[in-house]
Amino acid sequence: MVLRNGEFRFVFTAGDYAKSIAFYRDELELPVHHDWDYGPDDKGTVFHAGPALIEIFAAVSNMAYIKPTGVGMLLQVDDVDAWYKRAFDRNLPVTQEPTTYPWGHRVMRLVDPDGIVVSLFSPVK
Repeated sequence: MVLRNGEFRFVFTAGDYAKSIAFYRDELELPVHHDWDYGPDDKGTVFHAGPALIEIFAAVSNMAYIKPTGVGMLLQVDDVDAWYKRAFDRNLPVTQEPTTYPWGHRVMRLVDPDGIVVSLFSPVK
């Protein structure tokens, strides 16, 4: 049985580990939960993302990199319009400007270095 209050992690291998870590740490300002570096084939970083975790692995040298496809994540932020301005000012790859949806969310979308769609949203009051 999956634990109701258990841990959830979104896990993927990055094509360019340093670029992916910089995106989540510096651009999205997610706090690092922990990281490790036991050599070029055993490196990773785990970020806090609300009640979940995002775990990013560095690619292993003797394995083909497989780009993540068909996945995305949705992260709640305090002010999606302020985040949009920040993303615009930093030339981040925004794919959707803030849009208000009938179900009560204002959403913007970016793409991370591996092509994962990262949607940022704020509830509309």
